Amino acid sequence: MLALTRLVTFNAGHVYKGAGLSRAELEKTFGVAAEPSGHGHDYVLEVTIAGAVDPTDGMVVNIKTLDALLDDLIAPLDHKMLNQTLPEFRDAVPTTERLAQVLWSRLPKQIGRAQAQALKLQEHPGLYVELEGKEPNMVYLTRSVEFAAAHRLHSEALSPDENHRVYGKCNNPNGHGHNYVAEITVKGEPDARTGVIVDLGKLDELMKHEIDERFDHKHLNLDTPYFKDRVPTAENIARAIWELIEKKVPACRESGKVALHRVRLIETARSWFDYFGA
Repeated sequence: MLALTRLVTFNAGHVYKGAGLSRAELEKTFGVAAEPSGHGHDYVLEVTIAGAVDPTDGMVVNIKTLDALLDDLIAPLDHKMLNQTLPEFRDAVPTTERLAQVLWSRLPKQIGRAQAQALKLQEHPGLYVELEGKEPNMVYLTRSVEFAAAHRLHSEALSPDENHRVYGKCNNPNGHGHNYVAEITVKGEPDARTGVIVDLGKLDELMKHEIDERFDHKHLNLDTPYFKDRVPTAENIARAIWELIEKKVPACRESGKVALHRVRLIETARSWFDYFGA
């Protein structure tokens, strides 16, 4: 079994309205995005399929076949207003969560010898949603926050020579810094009326208070209490963020359930770390 992911882009606009939601309810849920004239995005869609490699042509499926299928999938959406072009949104709010589910429902599940496995839809670089074919009602939404911080990798349990051997230049006594990106992924089923799995305003505020304000432009060893007894490696920073926000994420949704799924800490362009809880 081998998985193949193909990426395609499209432009579309939408107006947050429908489902009997009043203007006040829309503005409360979506803020400035509830502007009646609507707004648009450069969406990035990734579709993952999986299957056995054909011994004759060496492929799971011909890329041309997959591209043609994806072209057909996005043709009704590209450079269109979603509320008007998709019947699913004639009286439903066209959120990114719902759009991902609509695209999944329209995607053929059997593609040549392969089967559709998962879908990822990016609204903009700081926000994307994912779903898996085995449980398409569950949506995973990722929001990111960037912070600049310094740290020194040093363990009191190791000798000076051992610290230098283990951490190398990262053991520099004066520390060094990174422009970190923390991606917070939450999971839930879209609300029947609003189409969201989380109040983005509340989630953004939580991330600002618990991540940005605690860590941005700080020396993690010296300016925060979280690394007094543990080395501020990227692994431990991801764990600290999880501990800070896990129990507070459910309060970011008024009705229905939402939970923290993953903390991803991107330390450099070459390395990132995922934590899913203990």
